[in-house]
Amino acid sequence: MGRTVFPTWGRESAIMSPMNKQGKEQRTAGCATGVQGRADERSREAQPRPALPWGFPVAVVLGYGLFRGVNANSYLSAFASVEAPFLFVPDLFFNVVVACAVVVCALILIALTLRGRLAPLSMPYVVPTVLLLVANVCSLFGVFSWMPSDFALLLPGVLFGVASVMLSLVWVEVLACQDPRAIVTQIALSMLVNVVTSSSLSTLSSGARMVASCVVLAVMAWCAYYVRRVLRAQAEGERGGEVGGLAGGGERAKVHPVRPARPAGRGSYRDAFLELGNSIVVFCVMEAVIGLLNSFMLAGSIEFAGSDTVSVAGMLTGVAAFCIVVFVVQRIPRVSTAFRLVMPVIASLLVFLPFLGEQYNLFFSLVLLGSYYFIALLVTYVVAETAHERRVSPYVLMGAAAALARVCLAVALVTGYTFGSLPPGGLFGEAEDTMRYLVVIMAVIYALSLAAVLVSRDRRRRRGAEGAGGEARGAARGNLPEGGEGAAGGLAAGGATGEAPAIAAEGSSPAAPTDDAAFDARCARLAERGGLTEREAEILGYLARGRTNAYIATTLFVSENTVRSHVRNLYAKLDVHTRQQLIDLVEAERTH
Repeated sequence: MGRTVFPTWGRESAIMSPMNKQGKEQRTAGCATGVQGRADERSREAQPRPALPWGFPVAVVLGYGLFRGVNANSYLSAFASVEAPFLFVPDLFFNVVVACAVVVCALILIALTLRGRLAPLSMPYVVPTVLLLVANVCSLFGVFSWMPSDFALLLPGVLFGVASVMLSLVWVEVLACQDPRAIVTQIALSMLVNVVTSSSLSTLSSGARMVASCVVLAVMAWCAYYVRRVLRAQAEGERGGEVGGLAGGGERAKVHPVRPARPAGRGSYRDAFLELGNSIVVFCVMEAVIGLLNSFMLAGSIEFAGSDTVSVAGMLTGVAAFCIVVFVVQRIPRVSTAFRLVMPVIASLLVFLPFLGEQYNLFFSLVLLGSYYFIALLVTYVVAETAHERRVSPYVLMGAAAALARVCLAVALVTGYTFGSLPPGGLFGEAEDTMRYLVVIMAVIYALSLAAVLVSRDRRRRRGAEGAGGEARGAARGNLPEGGEGAAGGLAAGGATGEAPAIAAEGSSPAAPTDDAAFDARCARLAERGGLTEREAEILGYLARGRTNAYIATTLFVSENTVRSHVRNLYAKLDVHTRQQLIDLVEAERTH
């Protein structure tokens, strides 16, 4: 039975031995007593962890999918208080209340996490589930209808906002505990469950919908209990005993979700947010665009046939596109790349929006909402992947992203509704409606263009910094650069497994050394002496073979930003500055 190895977000780990002042000299001499504590920690990480039961990924997919499905249905219907939403917004007041509740709750949870009051795997899931159950039961028995009209939407809005953000963080943390390949696969499969659940609930009468939602929430809560129990059992080092017994035997998934984490200080979160910056900007802009257009059309009574079905159809379109990218294309784009592709399309369609008929409005709305849902799923993956790779709390990352997006949505909703509700004939004369529509459209195009400029500048700046540092960027033609099956296996830290990476010939350097056990052993010795982490040791093997950052990102199912961060860290630990120096250092191991 073992010690607890929960990730240490924001505070020093009690299980990590510090390096003494003679660490560098002893590492150079090859008998690093100063780094012995870190070497012992790496050897503990490299030891076989208990395999997850086969039911774990099934529970994650089912639980997360059911949560997203019942959450979407409750939001779009305001707990059956609204018969059908107009595009994305069921009711303006309800949406603003939800946004404010999400922002306040997310900020409180972020503060608790940073102060060490909210430990890993401790986000409550019973309390938010009960809040959603209470809202559904009150709606079922007509409790909200007895209240004043505003309060009838205020109370369910607060309940929904608090519960949704807490449960979102619960499931994002479960995803972040796993490797990126499992993250993106489980998100895609969960969204299929989401579509089925949301579509099924929307076909029911209001009473039946509330009862079915309560049943779905109960199943979701059981799934959350199960996956939390498995993760905690594994984190506590119960080698195959309780973990295996939970599933009743059978085949187990080969993923290791919980691993000891480096201390996550302010610098770690700063780096994580710098990596997520483009994604959060894009997500916030898409929220603002939808909120502004939706509330303006709602205030101006600009309706069209099929507007009540656009939300579900847009969700289905976004989920279908995400699943095609994950399972067919097998190449996950960056959020900024996806935005640069959809932004010109949305802007072009916007120009003709005031002048064409209802079918055109329906088509545009479907494209806009489908793009939004697709980008939202990419952001969810990127946040979970960044939390996993940098070993920081997903509560902070996802909470900040949700809070910023909801602030933008609330401001856009109020602005659009205010502008759309202006009395006619005062501002633009006879052409009031058309001119007001064009002003909103120009504001939306400006926001989209500004976001495109920001992400493009950041991309050029990263490329320039990489070129100045001598980082070679090759064109990778493998599968799934930021999330998918790679062609290569990993180099175990410290040579614990002795397995050589199976490197595909595609994308390799002509001068790459032969992949053999002796070469792996040299890399393993160098990684152990340099105090590299498991992931850094894995990347060392690829760098020594002449692989590019793009190829490594493709193979390891992570982003190139994450690879560059690991490269900088291992360069500093090994006291090298270029890849050639690194290769020379590996070759020098032949004499040892």
